[in-house]
Amino acid sequence: MDNLLIIVTFILFVSILIIGSQLARIIGERRRAQVLADNLLQKRCDRIAGVLHLVSDRYMPIQTKMILIEFLISGLTHLQKISKKESHEATLYEIKDISSLLKTGKYVLNNEKVTSKAHMEKVNEGLLVLPAFLKGLTTQGQLDKSIARNQVELIRYMRQLAATDLYSYVAQQDLDADRLTQAREKYLNALAGLEKFVSLEQSKVEIERLQYKISQLDQKLHIKMSVQNQDKTITRPN
Repeated sequence: MDNLLIIVTFILFVSILIIGSQLARIIGERRRAQVLADNLLQKRCDRIAGVLHLVSDRYMPIQTKMILIEFLISGLTHLQKISKKESHEATLYEIKDISSLLKTGKYVLNNEKVTSKAHMEKVNEGLLVLPAFLKGLTTQGQLDKSIARNQVELIRYMRQLAATDLYSYVAQQDLDADRLTQAREKYLNALAGLEKFVSLEQSKVEIERLQYKISQLDQKLHIKMSVQNQDKTITRPN
């Protein structure tokens, strides 16, 4: 009887050790997984905050901006519960203020345009990360697929708008220097890019603006050529 009790006690002891070891392993794995998830969330929050600061509202669809802001608020609030950081607190304060202004219609858009190739590349760099980010949200069930598709198409348009704005900026420099033909060529290139998105309501105003610019240029070129032809006629020897 004593031997049986010893054996049973031993088996129970070993079982407890095994179960304890398994529980410790599971808890350890969950903690490591949570740390990895939190680190990934930190990186995503940093990236999204960077995009919001880098890309002006001219190239950021408002609904996309709201999606990014809500993600940041949720993500940084979670990270603050784990480890409070002044940088997180400052960012949270800023984006909560922007969110409030957007929801109440008091937000003032920053419509800064690109004026250099380097600036355009930075805007593109920021916008390029967004389609994959939005797809990730749909995979996690946090965003409707149709909304994501619509926003991705708008982001593609915004990238083209940045390129168009750069063409227009350089074209204006040509105009200021009376290089009308070169300016017209650049405006045509700008228009061709936007016409790929003619089905989007957002593109119509920009397309009409460029068409008007080109028509005005055509008139100037016509007048300039007429004057030149008259001058040639006047100066032609008898």
